[in-house]
Amino acid sequence: MAVPHYALANDIEATITANFDKNPSVIVDSLASFDYQDFNQFSPDLLVKASYAAAVTANVELTLQLTEVLLTKARELEDANLEGQAHYNRGAVYAQTGNHSSALDSLLLALYSFENTQNDRDIARIKGGLALIYVEIGEYELAKPYFMEALRSHELRGDKMNMAIVLQNQGFMKIQLGDYDSAKVDLLKALSYTDEIGHNAFLPTLYKNLGKIEMNLNNYQAATEYFNKAITEAEFSDLEHHQSEILREYARLHYIQGQIPAAREKLRGSFQVANKFELIKQLRDNYLLLADIEVSEENYKQAYQARDQASVIREQMGESKIASNLSRLERYTTRLKEQNKRLVLEQEKKIATLAAEREQLLKNFSFVVAGIAVLLGIYFFRRFSHTNQQAVHFEKQSKIDAMTGVWNRRAGEAQLARLCTRDTSNLTVFSIAMLDIDHFKKVNDKFGHDVGDQVIIAICNLIQESLRPADMLCRWGGEEFIIIWDNFHADKASAICERIRHKIEVTPIDPVGELTVSIGISMFEDDDIYELIKRGDQALYHAKHLGRNRVVIKKKADQAFITQEESASLI
Repeated sequence: MAVPHYALANDIEATITANFDKNPSVIVDSLASFDYQDFNQFSPDLLVKASYAAAVTANVELTLQLTEVLLTKARELEDANLEGQAHYNRGAVYAQTGNHSSALDSLLLALYSFENTQNDRDIARIKGGLALIYVEIGEYELAKPYFMEALRSHELRGDKMNMAIVLQNQGFMKIQLGDYDSAKVDLLKALSYTDEIGHNAFLPTLYKNLGKIEMNLNNYQAATEYFNKAITEAEFSDLEHHQSEILREYARLHYIQGQIPAAREKLRGSFQVANKFELIKQLRDNYLLLADIEVSEENYKQAYQARDQASVIREQMGESKIASNLSRLERYTTRLKEQNKRLVLEQEKKIATLAAEREQLLKNFSFVVAGIAVLLGIYFFRRFSHTNQQAVHFEKQSKIDAMTGVWNRRAGEAQLARLCTRDTSNLTVFSIAMLDIDHFKKVNDKFGHDVGDQVIIAICNLIQESLRPADMLCRWGGEEFIIIWDNFHADKASAICERIRHKIEVTPIDPVGELTVSIGISMFEDDDIYELIKRGDQALYHAKHLGRNRVVIKKKADQAFITQEESASLI
C-alpha cells in the first residue's frame, strides 16, 4: 500500500526541523525517497529549508528541482520573499560547485526579488554571497564593502549563524590577500559562533582555512593538524564534497615540503571527490596544482596539459561572462540611486505643494523654508556627487591589482576582448607576452610569503621600466604577468622581452639575490582570446622546458616555436 503524500511530507518536516541547523546531509538523504511530484505537497517554508539543505551539500539537481517548485508557488502567491529565497539557494549551490556565472545570475535575481521588501536579513545574505563571488574571481576591493554591510546587518540582529558565514568567507578573502593575522581573528570568531550554535556544517571549511593560514606561515605541523580536523569533520557531518578542497590543500602542504608522492596521492583523492560531485572550481584548482607539481619535476609537457585543462574548465565556470554580469550589477546599483533621487524629488514636491496651500499661514516663515530647501538641495547634491565619485573610484579599483598597483586580470581580459572583437576594417596586429618568475616557489619556501610579495612588486617595477605608457602590464595571477602591445608585431615584442629578461637577470633583489624569468609570446591571428593566451602559455612552458631564463615565440597555431635569438636573426 502506497504511503500518502501528506504522510511523507509530515515525516520530512520533522526531519528538517531536527537537522536543518546541524546536519543538512540527513535532510538530503531523506529526500531521496521523494520524486518531483511529491515536492508539490511541501509547504513553501519546507521547500525553502529543503532546497537550502540541498544547496549546502552541493546537490545541484535536487536544489534545482526544489527551487523550481518553490518558484511556481511563489509566483502563484505573488510572494517576492519566497522568489528571492529560491534564487538565493540556487546561487548558493552554483557557488558551491564553482559555476560563478550562474551563481552571480541567481544572486542578482534574488536581489531584484527582495528589492521592494523590508527583508534586511536576506538582503544581507545576498550581499555576503555576492562578496564571496567577487573573492572567487579576485575582485577583492569590490568584495570588502559587501562583507562590511552584510556583517553589520547580521550583528544588529544578533544572527550568529550568518555572522559565522560572513566571517568565514571574509577570512578566506584575507588569506588570499596575505593578511593572515586578521584572517585568523575572523576565522576563530566564526569558529566560536559555530560552536555556540552547534552548526557543524561550517567546521570543515573553517578548519581547512585555518590550516591554509598555518601552511602559509610555514607552521607545517599545525597545518597538518587542522587539515586532519577538517577531514574528520567532513566525514562526521557527511559533507563529502568539502573533502575535495581539503585534500588539495593537504596535497599543497606535501608539495611545499617536497613530499611529491604524498602530494600526488592526496591530489588523486581530491580529483575523485571533485569528479563525483562535479565541482568544476575544485577541478580547475586541482589541475593548476598538478601543473606546479609537474613543473617541479621538470615534466613540462604534462604541466602544460594540466594548465590547458584548467583553462578549459575555467571557460565552463563562466568566468568569461562575469564582466557582463558585473555590468548588470552596476546598472542595478545605478537604478537604485536613481530611485533614491526620485524619492527625494517627490518629497520636495510634496513639501512645496503643502507650502503653497498654507502660504498665508506660513508667510512669516517663507525664508526659513527656502533656506531649508537650499540646505537640503546642497546636502543631496553633495551626497549624490560623493556617491558618483565613489562609483568611479570603485570602478577604477576593481581593475587594479591591490598589491602591485598594475592592472589586474579582469582589466587584461577586458582589453583583450576589445582588441579581439574590434571592427575588422580597423584590424591591426597585436601581441601578448606571458611572463613567469622562475623557481618562485623556492623564494616563498626559503624567505616566506612576505618576501615573496616584495619580490613580485620588484619584478613588476623592473618590467614597467622597459614598457611604454601605452603598453599594458597586468598581474595574471600569483607570480605570472601578461603584457599586451596593441599594433605591435611579435618580433618587436620579443626584443622588448629580451631587454626585460636581461634586466631582471642582472638586477639583484634584496634579500633574495638574482632571479630570472621565462617569457612566452604570441600574436593575434584573427582568433579568440582563449587561443591567443593558449599559444602564449605554450611558448612560456617551452621556455621552461629549454631551461628557463629565456624568451620563446609562438606567433600562430601552425608555426613552430622560435627563440628570441632566432627571431632577432630574422629581423
